[in-house]
Amino acid sequence: MILEKDKIDWFTAMLEILGREKGVKYMRDLSRQNPMLRIGQTLITQLVAAGEIALQINANAVSVNRLKQKGAPIDWVAPGPLPGLMVGVGLVAQAPHPASARLFIDFLLSKEGQQLYQSAGRLVARSDLPQDESMKVRGAQIVPVDPAWAENFDEDSKLLKEIFSN
Repeated sequence: MILEKDKIDWFTAMLEILGREKGVKYMRDLSRQNPMLRIGQTLITQLVAAGEIALQINANAVSVNRLKQKGAPIDWVAPGPLPGLMVGVGLVAQAPHPASARLFIDFLLSKEGQQLYQSAGRLVARSDLPQDESMKVRGAQIVPVDPAWAENFDEDSKLLKEIFSN
């Protein structure tokens, strides 16, 4: 088994989804199975597709689906509820060119911008864009991530390292 060791967003979300006490117990039990710890979602997924690793614990469905579309012998299953980790965009308070930044954000969120994002193999939330059926997160119960969970990142980062540092 392999686990991306620095996925604090996944770790925190799973603790919230499972309930803190049950989630910490699950993670401790998982660590006793001595999963290999690596950094790099794409690298890890490629190792699984190549048969070097049998199981990826915190796989990104989009990464798996991309390799599968290219004919790789890989797939994923949802063993339970999964966090819907989102990609965000923001504008810093003291941006040197805030008007340009706002225009860029408008473009990113526009249909054209989202089509460009989608052409790179990413999932988009726009309902006016067709979704590639092979890229859907099928059969999974997706739990929307609450941004307030980020308040636990410092504490959870230490806990993640404590649990998975062999």
